[in-house]
Amino acid sequence: MPQATFDMALGTEKVLLFYKAKKNRVQVIARDGRSLNLPWELFKPHITPAGIHGTFTVFFEPGGKCKRLVAL
Repeated sequence: MPQATFDMALGTEKVLLFYKAKKNRVQVIARDGRSLNLPWELFKPHITPAGIHGTFTVFFEPGGKCKRLVAL
């Protein structure tokens, strides 16, 4: 299954922009240099009071659709 790993540091102010529906996609750069535009819904389970911080791997279906996001 295709995948990409990336690091993220998104503070509470940025997270609030997504919750207020001003943004619904998150742009990240994978460790291999690929630019990824991911749906905000994938990140919701990983929100903490400090925002979203850590290393994540996103798994894609064969057609390129995001399947799941896993915190490492």
